[in-house]
Amino acid sequence: MLAKSLFLFGCLPFFVLGALHTIYTIADIRVPKKLVPHDPEVAAMMKSSALALTKETDMWRAWVGFNISHGVGLLFYASAYAYLAIFHFQVLSGSTVLLIGAPLIALIYLTLSKKYWFRIPVLGSLVGLLCLSFGVVATVLANAP
Repeated sequence: MLAKSLFLFGCLPFFVLGALHTIYTIADIRVPKKLVPHDPEVAAMMKSSALALTKETDMWRAWVGFNISHGVGLLFYASAYAYLAIFHFQVLSGSTVLLIGAPLIALIYLTLSKKYWFRIPVLGSLVGLLCLSFGVVATVLANAP
């Protein structure tokens, strides 16, 4: 089915981006070289500066935690929609909330990518958004009387 394939292809960039983000962040704990400041002094300052919110952690540990949770969130988003597309497409196609949610979340990631990140997440989010949007259109058309 075309709609199911479009949903799966739409999930793929988010899954890959989430996996890479998580893997890079965990690898950076021991050998920082991917998702770290270019200037090593900035990382040192992050490690020596507590958050204004609490002194229980520093900016570096918060940075690592935010990056891992961001990657895991992307993995969950992509995995959940892929699972629904493969095993419970009737649930997905019958739910307005789930249908609208897939491209809406992709649009949010695209917006964040353009404003705060860089080209690779922009391209991945754009591909995912287009596939998921066309998947919704194909689902609606397939269910039309």
